[in-house]
Amino acid sequence: MTGPTMKRAIALLAVVAGAAGSVAAFSHDSSARSMSARKVTVLRDIWYDLVGQFQNSAVGVTPVTHSHYGFLPWVQGVSAFTAAPRTASTAQFTFFAEATAQPAGFADGPLVSGVRLGTLTIYRDLSRNSDFAKPATFRDGTPVLVAQWRHSPIGSTLTGAVAVFSRDRITFTRPFQTSHGLVQLGKVGETFDEHYVGQNNMPGPPSGYIIGYAVSR
Repeated sequence: MTGPTMKRAIALLAVVAGAAGSVAAFSHDSSARSMSARKVTVLRDIWYDLVGQFQNSAVGVTPVTHSHYGFLPWVQGVSAFTAAPRTASTAQFTFFAEATAQPAGFADGPLVSGVRLGTLTIYRDLSRNSDFAKPATFRDGTPVLVAQWRHSPIGSTLTGAVAVFSRDRITFTRPFQTSHGLVQLGKVGETFDEHYVGQNNMPGPPSGYIIGYAVSR
């Protein structure tokens, strides 16, 4: 190949290589933009129902610990169940919370108050294995929301009834796929309140049962 011919061939190869690099870069950028452009619907107005059970540490154990767990039978904006019947095993959302009791509380006749600080995690769980006889099954899904909370339980020593108010602040939230696209429960830093009533079941297990709801501030 002569000198001029060689130069033209090299120039042509450079053009082809440059074009290929441009196509690859464009393809990568387009893919990145496509991923980032996926719309996420943020449910700022968190509102859900909850059904669960709780377990307290044995009398005399220190520090005093508490956990409650269960499923969400209704969540505003998304489907709460994968199939019928509507039970713990078909619930798409489960929760598990853990806490320690604080040295604060008062008694007034048969009523006793307390304070707990802890963490709530809501899971997206499509495994269909949730079972109150196996509390750990309520925490084996994918975490979609984590919140720090302060509980203020009030119990009756006469009836064993319990009423609880909790203020929860979101510390982590992640989008999850639904039939209507990506959905996210709230944003980090936002708060919501939990209200529920329960019944002690000493000595258990479980220590008791709870039903209630949560709603954004």
